[in-house]
Amino acid sequence: MPDRHPSDSILALERRILQALCVGANSPDDWDHLAGRLAGYRWLGSDHKVVFEAFRAIKSRDPKTRLDELPAQVTRMGFPDVDWKACFEPDDGTEQKLEDLIRRLEAWAPDRS
Repeated sequence: MPDRHPSDSILALERRILQALCVGANSPDDWDHLAGRLAGYRWLGSDHKVVFEAFRAIKSRDPKTRLDELPAQVTRMGFPDVDWKACFEPDDGTEQKLEDLIRRLEAWAPDRS
């Protein structure tokens, strides 16, 4: 079996971060801090970048409102064909804190931020 390219792991990590953002379990203050840490990150997955930018464009601090408005915001940004299944379905049933996922992303891809 061929070795996996590091970008495969980065894409998976980006997806898990978006899934954690979609769950919305973070407080508004945590959201501001964590979103700020990701603000300068150059997303490898183009859909990942769009979803993150849409999250940031939604002005509500309420996690449920952000989640409810996300598809409409992405469409307003000109990307109606985003794969929502990748954002809303957990990939392996394990739950990890968003802070830990971001730390892993920074370690995997320090040159992408």
